[in-house]
Amino acid sequence: MTAFSTSAYSIGIPSMMADLGMTDLQALAGVGLYAFGFGIAPLVLAPLSEEFGRKWTYIVAIAIFTILHVMIALAKNIETVLINRILMGAAGSIGATLVGGTISDIYVPAERGMPMTVFAFCAMFGTGIGPVIMSWVEANPKLQWRWIQWIQLILMGAYFPTVFLALKETRASVILRRKARRLRKERGDKDGGRYTARSEVEKVSFAVAMRQSLLRPLTFLVVEPVVIFFSAWISVGWGVLYTQIGGLPYIFENIYGFNVTQSGLAYITLCVGSFVALGGSLIQDSIYRRKVAKRGIEARLYAPMVAGVTLAIGCFWYGFSSTPTVHWIVPCIGLVIVIASILTIYITAFVYLSECYGSYASSAIAAQSFARNMIGGSFSFFTIDMYDNLTPRWAIFLMGCIALLLAIVPFAAFWRGPQIRARSRYSKLLMEEEKRRVAAVQVGGEEAGGEDVEIMKSSTWVKDNINALASARVRDQHISSWILIPGAVWIHPVTSNDFGLASTNIVTEDIGRVPSVKDEGYRDPSA
Repeated sequence: MTAFSTSAYSIGIPSMMADLGMTDLQALAGVGLYAFGFGIAPLVLAPLSEEFGRKWTYIVAIAIFTILHVMIALAKNIETVLINRILMGAAGSIGATLVGGTISDIYVPAERGMPMTVFAFCAMFGTGIGPVIMSWVEANPKLQWRWIQWIQLILMGAYFPTVFLALKETRASVILRRKARRLRKERGDKDGGRYTARSEVEKVSFAVAMRQSLLRPLTFLVVEPVVIFFSAWISVGWGVLYTQIGGLPYIFENIYGFNVTQSGLAYITLCVGSFVALGGSLIQDSIYRRKVAKRGIEARLYAPMVAGVTLAIGCFWYGFSSTPTVHWIVPCIGLVIVIASILTIYITAFVYLSECYGSYASSAIAAQSFARNMIGGSFSFFTIDMYDNLTPRWAIFLMGCIALLLAIVPFAAFWRGPQIRARSRYSKLLMEEEKRRVAAVQVGGEEAGGEDVEIMKSSTWVKDNINALASARVRDQHISSWILIPGAVWIHPVTSNDFGLASTNIVTEDIGRVPSVKDEGYRDPSA
């Protein structure tokens, strides 16, 4: 729905201009400001999801996004529209950005490609289908731009209860914090210690977390070469996309004489391009599974290497065929190539950065999201002027030249990726951390690091005894078993950062096996 709203707004611009007396620039500013909201909000997202959980962050964002449709539908002037568009973009970005974190919560790195592909496909398909549907609303003099907003409000109103009732929390630290709170209330000190989630012990203040969340993505955009170049690459692609969102009616109405509904149907090219990219991603995922053992995460880059070249080719095709002497289907084919290429690059920007930056993946993604939306959204402010001054042919050709220049990015990452990451301050360490975490889960089974609970004495005790714990013999394969160290103060899921092994399988000489609190009995460790 957030993607749907991006382009549905643009198809209603003619009636909005007539109703509110605005200029082309003012109307298209609504497209750009929506993107700006999408770029800025993710910078403060991590502390919100850590403090309140992913579920409630989703729910509040969806509620705000829904209400803002009412504000735009009732707007009496352009200022009201523009203010609510940037707020709507900020609210909508939370749902779109949190998806990467939710997928990371549920899937290990090797399995994230397909879920991310499905999400990206829905986002691009929604961008295409919005104008296709809403062009008929715009063409009806009794409905037009206000009813474009009212219809979206109705759809969101039907969607919201489903999310509220069906969505579950996925963030491990939040789940365990709530579990620890429940255990403190139910058990007290009966099990030899006070239950506390590690995230409670290590938690920083909300203000500090907010400052880190703001600064780290911006730092990545300055010092991390992988983030810099992938962000620049997808930003160009997003600039082309926003040029089409705002400028596609210009081409098909002025060059081919299309009416509103015919121009709306031209957006089907975005939907077709999404299906092409989906098919390409299935092939890429198959290649990744075969090549990952040899190439590592660079096995994610086969399809993007092709997409970098085809993006430039698609721009050249689309630009040079947009003339009255060439049938309209020809630029549509070029636009399908462009959209399929952009979507492929978009998926890579998420998945590759997630694997490069492990536990800091949200910061890396927020960095590229900020650059992508700020640069891409800015294109909508000068799309019409650029077409007027350069003509669509040369304007799109210029974008193709820039895309061709940046097509080297995936090739450089493919051949020199390990060396580039080795010089990174963050990426090398974070990738090793992620590999150990996955290894721990594989040793302990699917439940390790999830519902199992680990009870520890203190951070000082753990640091003093970490070598002994790391080398402990595996004595018990019972996944639901707990480890007890008398005088416990915290519980947390197993990660490789702690012992390098699944804690549910580690039992040292002086630590006894303890049943779950669901069991009736409690056995002293010395027994």
